[in-house]
Amino acid sequence: MIEIDNISKHYVVDGVAIPAISGISLRVEAGEVFGIIGVSGAGKSTLVRTLNLLERPDSGRIRVDGSDITTLSKDQLLRYRRKTGMIFQHFNLISAKTVGENIRFPLKLAGEYTRAEMDRRVDELLDLVELGGHRDKYPAQLSGGQKQRVGIARALANHPKLLLCDEATSALDPQTTQSILSLLLDINRRFGLTIVLITHEMDVIRRICDRVAVLDRGVLVEEGVVADVLLHPQHEITRALVQESCPSATTGQRLGLSGPLFRLTFLGAVTYQPILQRISAALDVGFNIVEGVVGRIKETPYGQITVQALGDAADPARIAAAFGEHAVRCEALPS
Repeated sequence: MIEIDNISKHYVVDGVAIPAISGISLRVEAGEVFGIIGVSGAGKSTLVRTLNLLERPDSGRIRVDGSDITTLSKDQLLRYRRKTGMIFQHFNLISAKTVGENIRFPLKLAGEYTRAEMDRRVDELLDLVELGGHRDKYPAQLSGGQKQRVGIARALANHPKLLLCDEATSALDPQTTQSILSLLLDINRRFGLTIVLITHEMDVIRRICDRVAVLDRGVLVEEGVVADVLLHPQHEITRALVQESCPSATTGQRLGLSGPLFRLTFLGAVTYQPILQRISAALDVGFNIVEGVVGRIKETPYGQITVQALGDAADPARIAAAFGEHAVRCEALPS
């Protein structure tokens, strides 16, 4: 669907060129939810805005469905943007227009629909985002979550193939964030819509994304399936982001414990099976659960716990091999 090939972008500040993104290459598959994460200033917004050329890269190519969008003519770019919806952090609604008029606006700009067709499309979208009774209200009369639902409806007006989300939930409270993420996931599944979202929150990535890219100071430092990146982060920035959303110790010294320590990672149905009990009985080894978390990455159950092995038979190699037979990853931690 999207192939980003070695793109870079810089800004000039006081006569000095400041790089925003440098040499980024990525591939986003059709129909997936792809997350881009990093701290403030990492280049996330610049990267996502290159996908509709709101920011034009200095170098590199961006292919969407095989076409290099950086070479499109003005008219071609306008047509492409109509099929590329965008949701903004602060909603960007037109305050002087009603909810219905805000959603109708991109349809009027397209100039391809009759009044009756626009009315039907507005009604469809209001039902989709569960705002059927709010058509004649103004943005000032809405909550933050409702405003973002209007923003989503507006972004979907012209039946886009690609939806870009620029920190779409960072201005919302946790409960509203979850409802907006559920709506985006429903839209992705119902219409097969490709979604690229940026965030600084790993919980957002965990909740709805299939794959994720991690940026640091404009450079791509890690990329992969969410479960792999989340459970086994390789780069220090990724580890810090994971640590922030789900604190876990990484060394025996930090825990203040001695003796064999292991980090166990469960993924899928095995998460809810009594594997620890089975291994304990089979090896005559006791385990002290020090800390951990059990949850879901999108729909997939996962668990990651730190345990202390107890007893004379606590041989690290035997323990790791036994857990491996049950498709559980077992890593010995420094003690």
